[in-house]
Amino acid sequence: MAIVSESVFDSQLFQLLTSLNKRELTAFKRFLESPYFNQREDVMALFHALSPSLASEAAPAKEELWHLVYGKEKYDDQQMRLLMSYLSKLTEQFVAVELTLADDFEVKMKVANRLRSRADNQLHERFLKASKRILEKQPLRNAEYWLRNYRHQEAAYRQAFSRQPEQNDDFAMLGESFDQAFLALKLRQNMWLYNHEQLYKWGYEPTALDRYIEQLGEDALTREPAVSLYYYGLQVLKSPTNEDVFQQFTETLFVHSALFPEEEARDLYLLAINFGVRQVNEGQRNYFPKVMELYRNGLEQGYLLRNGVLSRFTYHNIVSTALQIGELSWAEAFIEEWTNKLERRFRDRMYHFNRAKIAYAGQRYDEALPLLQQANYHDPLLNLGARTLLLKIYFELEEWEVLQSHLDAFQNYLRRKEGITYHRTNYRNLIRYTRQLLKAQLGSKLQRTKLRDKILHETTLTEKEWLLRQLGDE
Repeated sequence: MAIVSESVFDSQLFQLLTSLNKRELTAFKRFLESPYFNQREDVMALFHALSPSLASEAAPAKEELWHLVYGKEKYDDQQMRLLMSYLSKLTEQFVAVELTLADDFEVKMKVANRLRSRADNQLHERFLKASKRILEKQPLRNAEYWLRNYRHQEAAYRQAFSRQPEQNDDFAMLGESFDQAFLALKLRQNMWLYNHEQLYKWGYEPTALDRYIEQLGEDALTREPAVSLYYYGLQVLKSPTNEDVFQQFTETLFVHSALFPEEEARDLYLLAINFGVRQVNEGQRNYFPKVMELYRNGLEQGYLLRNGVLSRFTYHNIVSTALQIGELSWAEAFIEEWTNKLERRFRDRMYHFNRAKIAYAGQRYDEALPLLQQANYHDPLLNLGARTLLLKIYFELEEWEVLQSHLDAFQNYLRRKEGITYHRTNYRNLIRYTRQLLKAQLGSKLQRTKLRDKILHETTLTEKEWLLRQLGDE
């Protein structure tokens, strides 16, 4: 039986190399050329042999690489694995070096600690002061800042103690900086654990330390912006009906988001937005303006973009939120300005669908209908959304025959389409109640009252408000 040649695609080496961007690959080549890091020519040859495959991620077979490195020498699988392992280890070292050199604070602290171990107090102090200047000059004040501040304070305390052990000023500062770092890290961790617990029901239980922190009181936990933001974020999740806490959290976020790295600020915005959306979905419509404010501010600050790209789901939700509070003009301006920030493959369909939503909200049915009828919405959720808008337009225009045909086609689509289990129940309920609504128009007041009660008590029905409005219920 012929043995199939083994590819290196799933190897750690290939996965590490494909994670490097073009600039990093160029730098890694120089790294391998340095005799300080690498003195083996076959390792360099292996990197050159792999390089053409990295962009396409079409990994060659190990035997092919062997011959590119060693020529006609007989293939040795063990030696090939060792060679790959060595290059993989050098790749790890390169990543570590790149990350370290990009972090001036860490460089200065490592040198300072090294000098302390060599008992060179004068140089040690100079590098400690340099690391402190770097730490204070950078604008971030998140949990990592307080942890670094503590590490620096600990190094300063060790230095002071070795010189004058009878003095205790640095000891007091060390305890204070540790408390600040601990509170920031612990509150941030608890905020995310509690958030995930609400989403996934992991069974998170507070620890003894959590209960102790709760006894400290708000004043002790809100002196620093990072700590206060984590604290208010945790309180929002613990007290979802307390609008004052949510207001405090969002106001603190608006004022102090620049003190956090972009990714962490984005996560905090999304936490606030998702919390507000959950409240809206539970019937708390008074949260819509605050969710809209979060979206607007997040857009202005750039926190809702990831690598310059706006998620199509965020785009869709922003338009929906704007329409809920009657901001039609703002929604129109938004899609004109921000559609080009979507992934290219989603731009046309998202633009046309949301234009149709805005036109429907403004009762411009002649504008909405062609956008919904002619567009080819391959995305099932967009397709369902377009069919729902058409249903509502036909009903409101009293196009009864067209509506009946549309309901039949909608039902057939739900029957045929796979992968929409939860949505299938919701839209089947919409079709069923729309049919009953048509009959109730000609029925008695009692029939309409019974239908209204059934709609009110339906658990899976996103268009409940629209159906009730058609019954004359405001």
